[in-house]
Amino acid sequence: MWMLDRDREHSVRTLQLYLTPAEASSLSDKLRRLLVDPENGEHDHVLSGDASRDLSFSLITASGLRDLARYTKLEQRVLQEK
Repeated sequence: MWMLDRDREHSVRTLQLYLTPAEASSLSDKLRRLLVDPENGEHDHVLSGDASRDLSFSLITASGLRDLARYTKLEQRVLQEK
Protein backbone atom coordinates (compact mmCIF):
# COMPACT_ATOMS: atom_id res chain seq x y z
CA MET A 1 0.00 0.00 0.00
CA TRP A 2 1.27 3.42 -0.94
CA MET A 3 -0.36 6.70 -0.01
CA LEU A 4 0.58 10.08 -1.41
CA ASP A 5 -0.26 13.53 -0.04
CA ARG A 6 -0.25 15.52 -3.26
CA ASP A 7 -0.65 18.86 -1.46
CA ARG A 8 2.55 18.35 0.53
CA GLU A 9 4.26 16.11 -2.04
CA HIS A 10 5.25 13.29 0.29
CA SER A 11 4.14 9.83 1.26
CA VAL A 12 1.72 9.15 4.08
CA ARG A 13 2.25 6.26 6.50
CA THR A 14 -1.03 6.44 8.42
CA LEU A 15 -4.32 7.79 7.13
CA GLN A 16 -7.75 7.95 8.71
CA LEU A 17 -10.79 8.35 6.49
CA TYR A 18 -14.18 9.51 7.68
CA LEU A 19 -16.66 8.66 4.94
CA THR A 20 -20.39 9.20 4.72
CA PRO A 21 -22.38 6.08 3.84
CA ALA A 22 -22.84 7.43 0.29
CA GLU A 23 -19.08 8.06 -0.08
CA ALA A 24 -18.26 4.58 1.27
CA SER A 25 -20.74 3.01 -1.15
CA SER A 26 -19.25 4.96 -4.06
CA LEU A 27 -15.73 3.90 -3.08
CA SER A 28 -16.79 0.26 -2.83
CA ASP A 29 -18.53 0.33 -6.23
CA LYS A 30 -15.62 2.02 -7.95
CA LEU A 31 -13.05 -0.36 -6.44
CA ARG A 32 -15.12 -3.32 -7.66
CA ARG A 33 -15.12 -1.80 -11.15
CA LEU A 34 -11.33 -1.39 -11.10
CA LEU A 35 -10.90 -4.99 -9.94
CA VAL A 36 -12.55 -6.28 -13.13
CA ASP A 37 -9.29 -5.48 -14.97
CA PRO A 38 -6.53 -4.50 -12.51
CA GLU A 39 -3.92 -4.23 -15.29
CA ASN A 40 -5.66 -1.49 -17.29
CA GLY A 41 -4.07 1.35 -15.31
CA GLU A 42 -7.27 3.27 -14.69
CA HIS A 43 -7.94 5.28 -11.58
CA ASP A 44 -11.06 6.81 -10.07
CA HIS A 45 -12.20 9.40 -7.55
CA VAL A 46 -14.70 9.83 -4.77
CA LEU A 47 -15.57 13.44 -4.08
CA SER A 48 -17.08 14.79 -0.89
CA GLY A 49 -20.66 16.05 -1.18
CA ASP A 50 -19.51 19.64 -1.72
CA ALA A 51 -16.49 18.57 -3.86
CA SER A 52 -14.06 20.20 -1.42
CA ARG A 53 -12.22 16.90 -0.91
CA ASP A 54 -11.09 14.33 -3.44
CA LEU A 55 -10.08 10.73 -2.80
CA SER A 56 -8.17 9.43 -5.82
CA PHE A 57 -7.26 5.75 -6.02
CA SER A 58 -5.92 3.14 -8.41
CA LEU A 59 -4.80 -0.45 -8.32
CA ILE A 60 -1.12 -1.26 -8.53
CA THR A 61 0.09 -4.61 -9.79
CA ALA A 62 3.51 -6.20 -10.13
CA SER A 63 3.63 -5.21 -13.81
CA GLY A 64 2.64 -1.65 -12.87
CA LEU A 65 5.56 -1.49 -10.48
CA ARG A 66 7.88 -2.63 -13.27
CA ASP A 67 6.64 0.20 -15.52
CA LEU A 68 7.24 3.20 -13.27
CA ALA A 69 7.90 5.47 -16.23
CA ARG A 70 4.15 5.85 -16.67
CA TYR A 71 3.94 7.67 -13.32
CA THR A 72 5.02 11.18 -12.36
CA LYS A 73 8.40 11.65 -10.67
CA LEU A 74 6.64 12.16 -7.32
CA GLU A 75 4.57 9.00 -7.78
CA GLN A 76 7.69 7.07 -8.79
CA ARG A 77 9.47 8.17 -5.62
CA VAL A 78 6.57 7.09 -3.40
CA LEU A 79 6.04 3.80 -5.24
CA GLN A 80 9.70 2.89 -4.72
CA GLU A 81 9.43 3.27 -0.93
CA LYS A 82 9.29 0.18 1.23
